Amino acid sequence: MTSFMEDYFRTALSKELAIAPPERDHEHLSSTSRLLEKQREVTEAETLLANQKEEFKLKMQSLKLRREKLNAKEHELRDSLANFEKYINELDSKRMRALKRAQDERELAAAKDKDIEKLQSEIDDLKQKKEELLARIGKFANHNKYLEKTVETADEFQEIRELIDRYTTLKTNKESLLEIQNQREDQLETLRRKREAFIQKKNNEILILNNRIGDLQHELERAEIEARRAENEWNFIQSTAAEKTLLLGNVILAVRNLQQLVVHQQKTEKDEEGPEVEDPIRRVRQQLDRVHMFIHDFTAITNEMRRFEQAKARIG
Repeated sequence: MTSFMEDYFRTALSKELAIAPPERDHEHLSSTSRLLEKQREVTEAETLLANQKEEFKLKMQSLKLRREKLNAKEHELRDSLANFEKYINELDSKRMRALKRAQDERELAAAKDKDIEKLQSEIDDLKQKKEELLARIGKFANHNKYLEKTVETADEFQEIRELIDRYTTLKTNKESLLEIQNQREDQLETLRRKREAFIQKKNNEILILNNRIGDLQHELERAEIEARRAENEWNFIQSTAAEKTLLLGNVILAVRNLQQLVVHQQKTEKDEEGPEVEDPIRRVRQQLDRVHMFIHDFTAITNEMRRFEQAKARIG
């Protein structure tokens, strides 16, 4: 708000200054006159600014009152709108409840109609069964007379009820025996299937074992072939062992002779040679290393002497 007021006053002041009377010719006025003129202009500008502030203050108060009235009217309108929406929602809720009750009553009436139709169908079925029973009673009237004569002639039955009970008992026993027979047949069929499955399983195991025996036989044949090959190799090794031993002895002897020549050439004392290694292979390697070192040193000395002789010949 303060920034808005400052912008307003700045705009108003700039407009007032823009329409101010033209400046006098300061060239013909003294410095005091120019100062008084400037003070007068500043006083007029301050007066104008004060008037503009008062006018703006009155306008802001008027706008504030109008805004408060508008806010009050807006609040009233919102309350009215909320009450109206609440009323509409209540009407809509009542309408939905009424529609729901009407739908429920229609569904209930339809269900009652179906129940009535079902009961009427059951009544018709019962009437039809009643007629069928009456027809059967009329049909079995002769059977009743036959049962009465049977009871009269049979000594073990006193009433028709006893004959019917005896027939019912025999029929029940027959059904029990048939059920037991069916159970025994089912058990026998189950045992037969188990026997077939067991035989099939054992046949599969026998087949697997036969395949395993065949594999083991093949492995045995391969093992025998490998054993014969190993035996041949062993015989070859035994036949060539003597030659290799003789060759190894000659190599060891030759290396020892070379080592003695080197020792003799170097004129090394026996104590300076170091301890003798027990392992013959390591001892031979040690001797070869000494011979190799002697040959390397001797070659280097020979080459050096040859270069020296050549240099001496060039100088002479």
